[in-house]
Amino acid sequence: MRCLFPPMSATERRRHARRECELTVEVRFSGQTETLIATVADICLGGCFISTVSPPPAGTTVLLCFGGAGEGATVAGKTVTCIPGNGMGIEFTASADAASAELLKALIERLDGDTSKAAHVAI
Repeated sequence: MRCLFPPMSATERRRHARRECELTVEVRFSGQTETLIATVADICLGGCFISTVSPPPAGTTVLLCFGGAGEGATVAGKTVTCIPGNGMGIEFTASADAASAELLKALIERLDGDTSKAAHVAI
């Protein structure tokens, strides 16, 4: 049997194009007081992929702090992909406040304007 529809690429399934980057993020998992400092490998307005050896299962609620607590963007999300030894895909669900939403948007716009393969941008 032949497939009538070609497989969709990851970019075709997403509403927003992802941008490769190397950003430091503080991750807090639902129900835990400890934080994880990790690296964001790619990001867009809808979510990001965070490199980590031991990601939590899909469906875990997370709080991401870009640029440090009180200084940068704070965004709530949930894990949608869990790849042990590699990382986790996060879908953004809400910004902590309007200022965080604007900071995240500005960060992604700066990444879009960067011509290097993996941008190193601080918030």
